[in-house]
Amino acid sequence: MQASLEHLSDLVVVTDAGTEREPQIVYVNQAVVSRTGYQRHELLGRNPRMFQGRDTDRATVSRIAAALRVCEPVREELLNYTRDNTPYWIDITIVPLKGAAGEVTHFVSTQSDITVRKQVEQDLMLFRQTIDQSPSSVIITDRLGKITYVNRGFEVNSGYQGEEVYGRTPGFRAWKPESESDKKAFWDHLNSGQPWHGEFVNRHKDGHQVIKRAMVSPVRKENGEISHFLSVEQDVTAEKKALEQLEFLAYHDTVTGLPNRRLLEKRGAEMLDSSAQADGSYALVLVDLDDFKRINDAYGLGFGDQVLKVVARRMASCVWDVDEQAAHLGGDEFSLLWRVKADDDGSELKARLDALQDILAGPVLIERQTLSLTASMGVAWVEVTADHFTAVQRNADLALYRAKQNGKGGYAFFKPELDAAARRRVSLEEALRIAILRDELSIAIQSQYSPLSQIKGGEVLVRWLNGPDGVPVSPAEFIPVAETSGLIKPLTLLVLSKALAVVTELMDAGILLPLSVNFSTDLFRDVTLIDGVLALVAESGVPPELLVLEITESLFIDTQADVLANMERLSTAGLKFSLDDFGTGYSNLAYLKRMHLSELKIDKSFVDHLPHDDDNRAIVRSILSIARQLRLRVVAEGVETAAQADFLSAHGCDLLQGYLLHKPAPAAEWVSSVKLLKSEKKV
Repeated sequence: MQASLEHLSDLVVVTDAGTEREPQIVYVNQAVVSRTGYQRHELLGRNPRMFQGRDTDRATVSRIAAALRVCEPVREELLNYTRDNTPYWIDITIVPLKGAAGEVTHFVSTQSDITVRKQVEQDLMLFRQTIDQSPSSVIITDRLGKITYVNRGFEVNSGYQGEEVYGRTPGFRAWKPESESDKKAFWDHLNSGQPWHGEFVNRHKDGHQVIKRAMVSPVRKENGEISHFLSVEQDVTAEKKALEQLEFLAYHDTVTGLPNRRLLEKRGAEMLDSSAQADGSYALVLVDLDDFKRINDAYGLGFGDQVLKVVARRMASCVWDVDEQAAHLGGDEFSLLWRVKADDDGSELKARLDALQDILAGPVLIERQTLSLTASMGVAWVEVTADHFTAVQRNADLALYRAKQNGKGGYAFFKPELDAAARRRVSLEEALRIAILRDELSIAIQSQYSPLSQIKGGEVLVRWLNGPDGVPVSPAEFIPVAETSGLIKPLTLLVLSKALAVVTELMDAGILLPLSVNFSTDLFRDVTLIDGVLALVAESGVPPELLVLEITESLFIDTQADVLANMERLSTAGLKFSLDDFGTGYSNLAYLKRMHLSELKIDKSFVDHLPHDDDNRAIVRSILSIARQLRLRVVAEGVETAAQADFLSAHGCDLLQGYLLHKPAPAAEWVSSVKLLKSEKKV
């Protein structure tokens, strides 16, 4: 028997009955020695508990002890340890061995080493726990695509319990049926043994849409045959929605929700494809709200955004075709891509532009404020010959510039000559920059006379006698260039310096005559420029009251604190202000008192046709009456006839200015004539 036991692979341990004490080992076979690392003499006389360790289950040990106490067979799985403290699992069976009289004399323990099996079970348990706790959905199907297993993640993500889906195909959750060709392609790919990855749009049990990113892999037997399919799915619905939102934000304006410039350019590039214009043409319309800054300044940016939203809705209502598009390009600038019939002679486009003007001009009611809007528009055709949509945008922008030059609330079409005009402006800008640096501009002065024909002052006019082509450039051409390019600042300081030099020369001759200099509205926002003006006046030694700054009524729409503060600084220093072209723009009697004015200038348009035109007579008399009430001096511009001069003088106009009395003359010539008149007592 001992020889047989020595050759068993199972471990055999025999103990005595241990009636007065714990059982002690009386025999172990060679398998025990080999597995535990103990020698026989180290085991004999010891209790089998010597094999147990820190992780041996105490409850299992208690059950074994209880069975032995009543001499009953017992079978358990137990964790033991070798001599070097290596754990191993055994399937242990202990039976009592009885003597001839029936008493228990020994216990025989037969142990099978199940370490490998337990490790596999633990690994499987860990795998199961891991899969079940994974937030991803895990699905296992058989060879026919029927579900045999789903994890807890699937149940949470889909709303279905496992028992509801077993035996069904995963496709029952599809948001909409897939085509037979798509199904075939899917299964052909898997059956070829290749994993498939892609996205599914599924339906949650409660009905809402769920987007899944999935990896489906074949599961093979040891012989390589496909037995199952494993699908691991991740819910990417939030990710997809976030991407959609990011894409929307990338191509749409956040204030109005309309497509932005980026999407306009993308759509415009598509329009350049000749095939897209096979049965018609496209026109790009740039729309710029007139004086929108006035609204922001008066009511705030939040109010302005509300206005933009109203305009956006009106713009969107003018899109009639799926191929058309309205866009908000930023600020107060919008655009429209319109489709025009191939046989249209332009009348349809003009009709739509007129309708758009009417729509935009409708009253806007926001926060109990009613506003009226106008817009300037530039139109350019989307020519298939254009290299890039940027060229079309530039053409429309040039047309918009021309529309603004023509006045508010109008539109203009791009013409090739506008391109030449734009190049001319660029050329003038660079030449003007150089001319200012080289002090190549001069001034002329037009006298202002009292009704008694005495010179009481003069208006300074800038002249550019040697332009980029060697010929004079009209102020009507280069002043707007200076204003849009920022050159108006150094130009104004240059003119002021020359004007102060003229006043100084007259003072040296004992003549005190004020000179008026045009002052652009935008300059009142520039603190540095205001500092420069005050410094020039102080350095010249000229009494500040001999310098009059002519402003336009457009300043009335810019009543920001910094503008008023800068006007206050100049007025406190002693400089005078004259309101040019009074009555042609934004006249507001309340502002006349706030703007530190000392003088009003009646615009030439009101002087024309005097004294025969009833309306002009009434307007001029009203202006003179207002000026007297506010104690302001009045200068009438554009006096060209004796009848005009007589009417103005008779109604109390303080000063007259115009070709009837004096044409602008170069500064040196004007100074000489003033000195001569002084000697004749006419100054």
